Amino acid sequence: MQITLIFYAVLQETISADPLLLEVTRGSTAEEVITLLSQKFPQAAAILKATRLAHEEEYVGKQTVLTEGAEYCLIPPVSGG
Repeated sequence: MQITLIFYAVLQETISADPLLLEVTRGSTAEEVITLLSQKFPQAAAILKATRLAHEEEYVGKQTVLTEGAEYCLIPPVSGG
């Protein structure tokens, strides 16, 4: 199945500023997608470990099964001060 990934902050610079269509196995979880991305983009693996997926303005849990054709945002941790 295909999902669309949108990257924010440092992930835009490290992976892609454009949306990425990703082919994943049906029944894949958010955690499995993060692992797959870490393998495909090893330069971003460290930040991906702390990254969360969001769908329709809500974070999804690590074990959430992703929906075919859906759009997910990858949001790395933020810092401020």
